[in-house]
Amino acid sequence: MKKFEFRSDIALSDCAFYAYGKNLEDLIVNACEAVTEAMVSREKIEAKEEKSFEIRTDSLEGLLYLVLDEIIYLKDADQLVFCNFEIKELEEKPKSYFLSMKLAGEKIDHDKHESHSDVKAVTYHQFEVKKTPTGYRASVILDI
Repeated sequence: MKKFEFRSDIALSDCAFYAYGKNLEDLIVNACEAVTEAMVSREKIEAKEEKSFEIRTDSLEGLLYLVLDEIIYLKDADQLVFCNFEIKELEEKPKSYFLSMKLAGEKIDHDKHESHSDVKAVTYHQFEVKKTPTGYRASVILDI
């Protein structure tokens, strides 16, 4: 199963992708990787710094949205990009989701990290998380 695919047919002036996962954890990690790849080339990022965060929300879409929003926030606020995305805890209950996540990466170095796009935000336009016969699929559009 592929992790993600960028979709130029969905949004022309923004960056759109589908992320896939055999389970919810895989989907979240793969979507984080796609957002990072939209910003910089991931293969040159080293795990030099760690950040952790927790999210509690009432919907699956809200959970993924807030995770991706945090990745973008850390890029803007702390100039960090990440290569490792580890879900420490994921709790699913009816109308209640909790996630604890640890990220590893480093400060953006424009000489080292090939820049792709300056991602500004995750949009709600066509944002969707679906259960599929093989796991999960998310449709995401990033404002660049």
